[in-house]
Amino acid sequence: MIVVCNTCGKQFERKKSRIKTHNYCSRKCLGAANGLRSKKDHRRLCEYCGKEFIRRNHHGLRDSHFYCSRECAWANKVKKLPVNCAWCGRVYEKKRSDVARNKHNLCSRDCYLDFVNFAKAGARNQRIGDKVIYRTLAEMNIGRDLTSSDHVHHIDGNHCNNSKDNLAVMSNSEHMVIHAAQKRRSANGRFTKKE
Repeated sequence: MIVVCNTCGKQFERKKSRIKTHNYCSRKCLGAANGLRSKKDHRRLCEYCGKEFIRRNHHGLRDSHFYCSRECAWANKVKKLPVNCAWCGRVYEKKRSDVARNKHNLCSRDCYLDFVNFAKAGARNQRIGDKVIYRTLAEMNIGRDLTSSDHVHHIDGNHCNNSKDNLAVMSNSEHMVIHAAQKRRSANGRFTKKE
């Protein structure tokens, strides 16, 4: 009987008992068909980037995940999630295990320090970006940066009250005169300790 080759399309004669679902005119066509079938069987989609690739080094049941490269395998293993910073609101990537472990997700050391300082409201020396908070607020009030010789005085004596009306910028000597006047003195004019 005349049969058509499944690879090259050439017609050739074959006994009726030897006709199969796939017929090939030569060993070359059979080898080409086996190679195509092998590539088709080993074609996979990368689980991380979705790219199609031909899988090599088949390990049977041990292969449960397929990646096109080591970079994709590592990136999928790390499993980072997009997270909003609890302080500045910037979106950044963080490992899923770290997100589950922490109550607050902060993108940098500066955001962490600012968040901790404001979370502990009422602390005497709260800081914003390596500056004491009352110096930053005083700079905003007067409209210029404070120099090292400028001192900030809390008018009511409460260091936790950083309202605009309670902060006064002055020199070191002026600041010392104000605090010296508030201290107790003995009969000899010496400063005494607070009880």
